[in-house]
Amino acid sequence: MSFSPADLQLLAPVVIVFVFGVLAMVLPFAGLVGHRRDSGGQLSFALIGLATAMIANALLAANVEGSRPAFAGMVTVDAFGVFIHFAVLAAAMGALLMGHEYLRRLDVQVPEYYALVLFAAMGMMLMAVAADLIMLFVALEVMSIAIYVLVAINRGEWKGAEGGFKYLVLGAFSSAILLYGVAFIYGAVGSTRLAAIGEHVAELGSVTADPLLALGLGLALVGFSFKVAAVPFHMWSPDVYQGAPVPITAFMATGVKAAAFAAFARFLFIAFVGAKVDWGPALWVLAALTILTGNIAALVQTDLKRMLAYSSIGHAGYLMMALVAVHPGGQPVNERVAGLLFYLAAYLFMTVGAFAALSMLTRDGADDTRLDRLDGLASRRPLVAAALSVCLLSLAGIPPTMGFVGKFYLFSAAVDGGFVGLAVVAAIGGGIGVYYYLRPIVGMYMKPAGEEPPPEYGGMAALTLGIATVAILLFGLFPGAVADLARAGVLSLFPGA
Repeated sequence: MSFSPADLQLLAPVVIVFVFGVLAMVLPFAGLVGHRRDSGGQLSFALIGLATAMIANALLAANVEGSRPAFAGMVTVDAFGVFIHFAVLAAAMGALLMGHEYLRRLDVQVPEYYALVLFAAMGMMLMAVAADLIMLFVALEVMSIAIYVLVAINRGEWKGAEGGFKYLVLGAFSSAILLYGVAFIYGAVGSTRLAAIGEHVAELGSVTADPLLALGLGLALVGFSFKVAAVPFHMWSPDVYQGAPVPITAFMATGVKAAAFAAFARFLFIAFVGAKVDWGPALWVLAALTILTGNIAALVQTDLKRMLAYSSIGHAGYLMMALVAVHPGGQPVNERVAGLLFYLAAYLFMTVGAFAALSMLTRDGADDTRLDRLDGLASRRPLVAAALSVCLLSLAGIPPTMGFVGKFYLFSAAVDGGFVGLAVVAAIGGGIGVYYYLRPIVGMYMKPAGEEPPPEYGGMAALTLGIATVAILLFGLFPGAVADLARAGVLSLFPGA
């Protein structure tokens, strides 16, 4: 396969992250970027790489119109991929800023942390622009291998080792199922290009006309459902989220989810939108189960990290509403699906903010995230309590936050698409969510403080929390700019882009 310099320009953000990832892995051992036990230089170097990639992505957004294929059609650079790239880069920045102080307090000084975050981000970015199922699978594995290691990076914590092992085994199993699906799809169509598959499916009108294609689609849906933690393929999520270090949990809940939904949406919208009559009902059921199971399970949790893990499952169900609402009619009738990208952006800010506050609870080498540790936080750290409250209220969908606007778009998409029943299920799940999101707020403001010393501010974590809080309120009050970018991104996946 040949490629031109123009292909590298189109993938400049991905290439930049890859180059900085390699250098972040090599230079500390050569003594060129700080010392192996002094990660300040590595943090600065990794952040410079992500900022450079962010600038390159902004230039792409300004100069690339429509869909631009690269590397012989293996990837497609469009507004959808550019939007996801921004989300992934922001999530990686949050993981680095939180992780620097967090791992130091745990006395976990692993120089590979920074390189692994960059490599995981590179895989996520490739997933967002993959136009071929083989490229999609390769990108998925690049991301997954780095995340497996990051989950278990605290070698002295047995929960991290358990979570990393569970994620490795179940992740490999789901990847195998997805790869089997790709093989069956190739056997039925003779191509792994999403566009070619879409043309074939449009001619058939239904995958039931080809059992091999139907089997491939079913297996692929199972594989994707595992990656987005949809019920009943969510069993890995709570244990992995709780076992991983807080910054990695935040990175998984935001970056991994954004990349997985980007790949899932591109797969369905381009390759199989013509056969929505076949997969639409199944996805409706999965979305409803995911919303209810995630929110109900979060009700009984006494650990904030585990509560947010089950909450993440519920939010995956909300995002699946946009997938259910897609219409085979193309651009004119699919503007409503833009809620998928807007809510991904909202979920990024409110989740990173919540975990940034959570990372401040770590001290003296202990990672204790029990809910009762937040009791009386408003009297000890009023700014942290206020910012965390904003993040939790946004997760609950309370106005005037960004989470409320995002849920409004998703509910509108379901109702406009004729899926009122799914919107009702989502409303029930949202009502349950309000209760358990208010529990930490009640503890912070209405319960006396314990005997433990107040959480440390931590400059990096406080900066992350502050940025997230401002974004939640700013884009909640003035959502137009992000909504326009989300609309352009989703519409770029359909004919006529």
